[in-house]
Amino acid sequence: MANRTDALFRDDAYLRTADAKIVAVNDRGGIILDRTIFYATSGGQPGDTGYLERADGSRIAIAAT
Repeated sequence: MANRTDALFRDDAYLRTADAKIVAVNDRGGIILDRTIFYATSGGQPGDTGYLERADGSRIAIAAT
């Protein structure tokens, strides 16, 4: 069964924070979340950038979506 990510940005394009769980990491180092506010690169539209913040406060930079 494939993982499905709930695209929170579809309901609120201005959402800036959300809690999410990592459900997988692919063989290229991509992080798969159960839900996201990051708009993915698609059809010439640039994707979002930002960071994921861990429970301990450390951050993971997100440069490509």
